[in-house]
Amino acid sequence: MNPELRRRDFLKLTLGAAGAALGQSCAQATPPAPASTQQPATAKPAQVPAAPVPATAAPAPTAVPTQAPAAATKAAGPKRGGTFTLARTDRIVEFNPFSLLEGHYHYQRALYNTLGRYDFQLNLQPDLAEKWDISPDGKTVTFKLRQGVKFHTGREFTSDDVKASVQFGQTNERSIMASLFKTIKQVETPDKFTVAFKFDTVNPGIFDLIDALWIIDKNTIEDRAKTAVGTGPFKLDKYIPSDRAEFVPFADYWEKGKPYLDRYVIRDIPDVAALALNLESGAVDSIYRPSFLDVVRLRDQAGGKFTVDMGAPGPSQFDIAVNCKQPPLDNKKVRQAIAWSIDRERFVKSVLQSISQATCLIWPPHSWAYFKDLQGKIGYDLEKAKSLLKEAGLASGFETELLVSSKQGFGLGELAVMLQADLKKIGIEAKVLDVEPAQYTARMQTKRDISLASHTYGRAGRDPGTTLTGAISWYTEKEGSWTRFESPEYVRLRSELQSTLDRDKRVSLCRQIQELMLDECPTIPVALSQRPWINASYVKDFSVNLDNSPYVGNFWLDR
Repeated sequence: MNPELRRRDFLKLTLGAAGAALGQSCAQATPPAPASTQQPATAKPAQVPAAPVPATAAPAPTAVPTQAPAAATKAAGPKRGGTFTLARTDRIVEFNPFSLLEGHYHYQRALYNTLGRYDFQLNLQPDLAEKWDISPDGKTVTFKLRQGVKFHTGREFTSDDVKASVQFGQTNERSIMASLFKTIKQVETPDKFTVAFKFDTVNPGIFDLIDALWIIDKNTIEDRAKTAVGTGPFKLDKYIPSDRAEFVPFADYWEKGKPYLDRYVIRDIPDVAALALNLESGAVDSIYRPSFLDVVRLRDQAGGKFTVDMGAPGPSQFDIAVNCKQPPLDNKKVRQAIAWSIDRERFVKSVLQSISQATCLIWPPHSWAYFKDLQGKIGYDLEKAKSLLKEAGLASGFETELLVSSKQGFGLGELAVMLQADLKKIGIEAKVLDVEPAQYTARMQTKRDISLASHTYGRAGRDPGTTLTGAISWYTEKEGSWTRFESPEYVRLRSELQSTLDRDKRVSLCRQIQELMLDECPTIPVALSQRPWINASYVKDFSVNLDNSPYVGNFWLDR
């Protein structure tokens, strides 16, 4: 029995075998640890592939650093004990794993589990579901749940908790992938350890859905502003908002023998420059999304004190968000002029230290929805930008606001300042407004009153349909996007993309969507957003999921 069901196999079987069973059952006693992406600090970063994966192949991982075999260390086995402290600039808003804010990724895999989880090749591995079967028509997925799993309160995990988690994912106001969960039309629970998802039609994003369906505790989720209860390897011990969250091992964790650490600490350090200082001083053991200058400096530092991990392949991209309802940005020629004013290559070289890659496209190079021939369809050409403004009747330019929160992550502030300078050259006076993360989120997601914003969007490395339905940047006005973009053609194309498993048809639809967005420019891609980690060299078996959520239950400290 094959222990994993590949997305490629699912599509093949659905298309080629009417009346035949779609899915091989997936079963494994305990899920294998994800492959580590750690790399020695002296190694050079791998280059991003330049061409898309062939349409018939399973999506391949982007070239990320991998850890060299460490036979001597492995032979001794993981050591138990110690405190692992992670520092990052983002903060926790609430303990809600469905809220895919940057500050939430770091507690997700510590506190919670999903039914299944992706590896970097987009193969679904068992987690809280031991196996699953897909009906011949592709409209029902039935899961056999792992027995003996407990929540941190001691309560038994059952099929009712899966149903409650689906309902929460569909209705919670911070559930960024709600539209994906809403494709589940009915959840059936025939017994305590069996659950079935019913769909109205085939769902190309079904594996993305399973990987993103966090199992929450229905009895405590309403207290998520201050407490957290899941089935994960750690439980919450202490939480001081805007300062730190501390976690201790869950004694009844279902994956026996884990975790290895005595304590896991997440610290909020809003100043990006201070991250490396804290790591070098020994105050913390790991830092997330530091300055790329520090990535290169510590990567190349002699002595091997630190290791650099470039994180998950293609999870997000830098972009400029544009409010399509606000004059004169409601004129697509103005939006196109802004798109042609972004010096992507200079941003990558000077800010991202050539570690990343410039792009004007929605999907990254390892995606089958990446079209190499469209790369460069929008580039850096100030004369063309001026010409577009003239066609829009704005030859003398205009004034606008460029919102950013530099504390949200390295590169965002620099991108805003660089764009401001280039916009000035074509007559657009953009006032950069650098605000606190909470104010930035309120302007983007609640008020939706931005003009322009320096931003990054996620879910870029998953199924192309999930990118469009799981990242708010590609939502419509009706769905709550800050771009407030509306297009019946876009809605039609996206709906068709999500209603077929025919890869050739989906490739064609993605190309049409890509060409439409190169014309409309509501969200303007700028560069791949690598999200690096730097760890002390004694941190072992470091690994993350596709959203860069660390598998802290696997870590151990060799010191």
